[in-house]
Amino acid sequence: MASVVRKCCSYRTLKRRLPILAWLPQYTFQWLRMDLLAGVTVGLTVVPQALAYAEIAGLPVQYGLYSSFMGCFVYCFLGTSKDITLGPTAIMSLLVASYAYHDPVYAVLLAFLCGCIQLAMGILHLGFLVDFISYPVIKGFTSSAALTIGFGQVKNILGLCDIPRQFFREVYYTFHNIAETR
Repeated sequence: MASVVRKCCSYRTLKRRLPILAWLPQYTFQWLRMDLLAGVTVGLTVVPQALAYAEIAGLPVQYGLYSSFMGCFVYCFLGTSKDITLGPTAIMSLLVASYAYHDPVYAVLLAFLCGCIQLAMGILHLGFLVDFISYPVIKGFTSSAALTIGFGQVKNILGLCDIPRQFFREVYYTFHNIAETR
């Protein structure tokens, strides 16, 4: 038992699980200037996106900001790719909107449960399961999300009020109330 714990908690295993332990000792101050510039650039891009995605999810805007920056902080310790952007996406915001019912408590619970599932999948090395999702399924899901989000903005452009968020009801009531366009 002691040998298993020693092997599990060895520096080599920690270095494999926490990539920051591999690159931080070789980090130079020359890279700091480039990293600060990259951080400011990403921050200027992420802030408006996070505000918009919080609006799509039906949550207060501060939750969009939390979701955009917390992923970056965690990825600093656990990430392995230097060329990746992460944070909220339109599809995730749309899915959160369908389950959170405009209540941040449900959104936080949903994020926590998704994190637990991802942690368990990471520990069990179940990343290969993504390979079983076919390309047409991914394209169909992305296309339907684009239609749903795009049509969800039509009511705002037309200035319509009291339109439900379910897609088919949203389409029906948008065309039904088109005469009330402001």
